[in-house]
Amino acid sequence: MPEDNGELKAKTSNENSHTDFLPGRKDHLPLLFRAVECARNGIVITDPLRTDNPIIYANPAFSQLTGYGSEQIIGRNCRFLQRDDREQVAVKEVREAISKEMPITTILRNYKRNGALFWNELTISPVKDENGRVINFVGVQNDVTARIDSEKRVQEFYSVISHELRTPLSSIHGALTAIEDGTAGKVNAQVMRLVRIAVDNSTRLMRLINDILDWKKLEAGKFKLSLATFDPAQAVESAINELQATAEAKGIVLEPRIMTHHDLFADQDRIIQVLSNLTANAIKYSSPNSRVIITLEAPATDTIRFSVSDRGPGIASEQMDKLFVRFQQLDSSDTRKKGGSGLGLAICKAIVELHGGNIGVSSVVGEGSSFWFEIFG
Repeated sequence: MPEDNGELKAKTSNENSHTDFLPGRKDHLPLLFRAVECARNGIVITDPLRTDNPIIYANPAFSQLTGYGSEQIIGRNCRFLQRDDREQVAVKEVREAISKEMPITTILRNYKRNGALFWNELTISPVKDENGRVINFVGVQNDVTARIDSEKRVQEFYSVISHELRTPLSSIHGALTAIEDGTAGKVNAQVMRLVRIAVDNSTRLMRLINDILDWKKLEAGKFKLSLATFDPAQAVESAINELQATAEAKGIVLEPRIMTHHDLFADQDRIIQVLSNLTANAIKYSSPNSRVIITLEAPATDTIRFSVSDRGPGIASEQMDKLFVRFQQLDSSDTRKKGGSGLGLAICKAIVELHGGNIGVSSVVGEGSSFWFEIFG
């Protein structure tokens, strides 16, 4: 990016120099200079008023980061850090930002003096004089190689989950389901009992895998909604149909209370996903032979509200801050009775917020809980 420490000192002492860019009183300059010298981030200053926008200052951290001495840095354009790897999208973005005299933060591949690659999180800011003319650029460098490598390992992990686990698990689940529903032929009661246990556990494992993959998409900003107009009562019906067998096995009645058929513009599949998650949680924590009520109402002409209420143990006020947070569970001990990824409510919250809506819960210990979410528009 943006020569010699001595040159910078000389320029800051010259009131007519265009590099006297620091704000405030001039007797603050020594303090600010020492601060930049001591900063752990690499900092460079360039002079766009000279040919090729050369570096006129580099702090010690920049030398330590890149392995180049001051005499090998000053007077050069920052592109020397890219060597022959200059066809990066980030490099083009930097060029464009500088040409437009705009600030930018980006991550690009740079190379140290010994040729080692490092990922540089670079923030460039234009510095203007009292007339609004850009007289310098300040570049702050941060080595984020460890973070990038970690993200790559995580991505590889998700890829393994997606392709090496989910695909064969889907086949196993399909085969077990075929045995359970009789498609594959009759089996005796003992075998059927074992098959149903396997079906239940493979279903739970598939749900956990899907939660992890959904969360990865949300974190990466790749979780897209397919918006369309539909009757929200259909979402309630679908969620109940999906979980009816689970509820019946526990002696729980799923009771819909449809109080509106006002059309909703949203992603129907994702609304069903949220409702199903909240309903599955209500079933999980409800006592046998109780009811879970799924309510659909329109508290305002532009608002659709869904709620799932149970008569479970309720949630203590000091536990509320664990809700809707990823990898958090009310019982996080190794001996907890209720399984789960700890991602379900966090995913629900993210989906609702992607719709521009709100989600929350009201609960009384010993009386039950009611999880609700609202979609506007």
